[in-house]
Amino acid sequence: MPEREERSLIETLFTGIAKRILGGLNRYVEQVLKRLLRLAGLYLAGAVLALFGVAFVSVGVVKWLVMIVPSWLAWLMVGVVLFLLGVVLTLSAFLASRA
Repeated sequence: MPEREERSLIETLFTGIAKRILGGLNRYVEQVLKRLLRLAGLYLAGAVLALFGVAFVSVGVVKWLVMIVPSWLAWLMVGVVLFLLGVVLTLSAFLASRA
């Protein structure tokens, strides 16, 4: 029957230091992950609210334009303006991310 082997002092110190380092690293990663998830949730909520706002404003503009021009033309005009706004915002975000 083999005797119970005891760890040396160096192994014990190394194990303790490794546990402490991994514990600190684990807490840091957990904090960063929580912060990223919170920011992602806020960005997603903001984007959803902004999309709802743009949709309601767009429908309102179409309803107003219908009094002046035919319905199909009002929808086309609002669609083109929103498309161009989207292109401008996308290009500006792309250029800002490159800098």
